[in-house]
Amino acid sequence: MVLFDVDHTLLAAGGAGFRAMDRAFRELYGVESATRGIVPDGKTDPMLFSEALVRCRLAPVGAPPPPELVARYESLFAEEMAAPPAALMPGVCELLDALSEVPRVLVGLLTGNLERTANIKVAAFDLDRHFAFGAYGSDDEDRYRLPPVALVRAREATGIAFEGRDTVIVGDSVHDVLCGRGVGVRAVAVATGKTTPATLAEAAPDALVPDFSDTAAGLRAILG
Repeated sequence: MVLFDVDHTLLAAGGAGFRAMDRAFRELYGVESATRGIVPDGKTDPMLFSEALVRCRLAPVGAPPPPELVARYESLFAEEMAAPPAALMPGVCELLDALSEVPRVLVGLLTGNLERTANIKVAAFDLDRHFAFGAYGSDDEDRYRLPPVALVRAREATGIAFEGRDTVIVGDSVHDVLCGRGVGVRAVAVATGKTTPATLAEAAPDALVPDFSDTAAGLRAILG
């Protein structure tokens, strides 16, 4: 089973998430630039909501985001995603096509995005056909609790109990590398995000590639 992160691993949304979040805060609370200064790397969407709420003095630390805020964000997101400059990461289409040709490989998502917005992102580039299921920020705000969710969903989808080295998490941040260690999965880091290759290497992934423009190298890194 191969689980892909979305942002800066498969694609770059071009700031669509923060634009939609800022609009939601402005429309609901009259607050401008709610996400200013917030660093999204490795965080789930619920964590970003909570951080913005605290920053804008709308909620205490640890308070969950109000449902109406999340719903408004989701309703605005598709519009923002349709605007430039969203783009695919190098070689992603070719890699996913190649994985689809490998027998007995199941491909899914493991992302801090909400399920609805993650699906909008991958569908914008016709990638949704590759992913049988996913584990999302809407399942748990803690990325480190998402790998067990993915294992359960995979078993529900296939009847197969994927474990340990049968599972690979692919992502561009240190959190992607580390989040599956508790359940023994392999990690492949790709340096297409904001984390430097040196920092990714310090987290000791099982494989590290600069990007997926070399399809064969990407397959070797993922499949071992």
